[in-house]
Amino acid sequence: MGVPIRFWIACMIFFTTFTCYTTRVNFSVSIVSMTSQKIKGTPYCKPESNLTGPEKNDYGQRYDWNERTQGTLLSAYFYGYVLFNLLSGLIAEYFGPFKVILGVHLAAIILNTCCVFATRVHWGLLFFLRFLLGMGGALVYPSLQMLIAYWAPPEEKGKFSAALMGNVLGTCVTWSIVGVITTYFGWAWGFYVVSIENIIFCVVFFIVITDTPEMHKWIKEEEINYIKEAQKGTVTHKKVIAPYKEIFTNFAYWMLMICHFSNEWGLYLQLTLIPKFISDVIGYNLAATGGLGALPPLMRMIFALVLGAIADALLVREMVRKKVIRKSYTVLSHIIPGMMLIGICYSECNFLPIMVLLTLSLGLNGAVVQNILINAQDLAPNFAGTIYALNSFFAGMTGFIVPNINAEFTKDKNGIDEWGNTFMLGGIVYFTGGVLWIFFGSVEEQSFNRKGDPG
Repeated sequence: MGVPIRFWIACMIFFTTFTCYTTRVNFSVSIVSMTSQKIKGTPYCKPESNLTGPEKNDYGQRYDWNERTQGTLLSAYFYGYVLFNLLSGLIAEYFGPFKVILGVHLAAIILNTCCVFATRVHWGLLFFLRFLLGMGGALVYPSLQMLIAYWAPPEEKGKFSAALMGNVLGTCVTWSIVGVITTYFGWAWGFYVVSIENIIFCVVFFIVITDTPEMHKWIKEEEINYIKEAQKGTVTHKKVIAPYKEIFTNFAYWMLMICHFSNEWGLYLQLTLIPKFISDVIGYNLAATGGLGALPPLMRMIFALVLGAIADALLVREMVRKKVIRKSYTVLSHIIPGMMLIGICYSECNFLPIMVLLTLSLGLNGAVVQNILINAQDLAPNFAGTIYALNSFFAGMTGFIVPNINAEFTKDKNGIDEWGNTFMLGGIVYFTGGVLWIFFGSVEEQSFNRKGDPG
């Protein structure tokens, strides 16, 4: 039969999240080389060695942004991301994944490139451009949830959800490349290289993706019939208004949202702040910041792919119930990572234990492919995009809450103890959300899903 078209769809879901995250996380590394502000008397941990050789001092123009300004700029993407999530599910479901995702990435190319020139005008203009990038980013994941709903047979949804971990590889590659490129060519090229990546993606995406199997020009009728039969009428392509009242009064939805919120808190803590922590506190130079910071996200992707495949295999063979898989994986994705973040508070300036805890904490969080990333498909596949968008509205707030809380903790002193407060709070939130979903979360289809039933 050859390679099914849905395999290539899953690959493009992976690379969609990859490129989406290049413009989300590149600034976390670039800001290290763009700023000249240092807090006097700040205690740094002493690195055991310089991993990458002498530091390049001339990265380009530097800006005297204090900790609060830096926290505000790091939060800008997430302000846009959160606010636009209220409409993102509706927009994605109305226009379809193809138009939305392609449009977002084309806009990202322009906005990300303009960031280089905005800094010369005022940091407020840079904030605005990053805000607009966040608005576009808000549309991507609801659209991908729709693609998964349309293309994935139930027994393959774990693999499709694991494809959402392209964001992790995007983080790893972006941090590493931006760190190295900036070291040798200046921080402006840290933005340009990301725009080039997005141009390549848009060309491939245009060729490969369609909204539904029926629309794809290369798919065989056999594969279309297989997908339809496997979905057993739980998915409709009709455009219907999401039942917001039923969603907001559904207990299972709120448990998912709380679990999602706690996950994003821990995730954004690490994805947004690790490069700054390694540079400002641990004391490694810029190229090492990108490389070392990329290690935890890389482990997250590896865990996600392996754990997602294991769960699918167990479910297909009916060896373990879906509920057991989802909730046991939450121990891996939330409970243990939360404990590890708390453990960082007691690691003082010991670099090796800190990096081991950060790496394992984010790595084990890859188990989310079998709980929060797929639970919207469990509850209501017809409205998975809307559910994910609503969750992202609430959970996405952590993207600007966490950097600003850390900025408050470190505004007078930027040492390991102050950062320890950030890790302690993150660990508690992680742990609490996981416990609540384990006890009260659901994996059963909810009645409001049938509003989209073709009948």
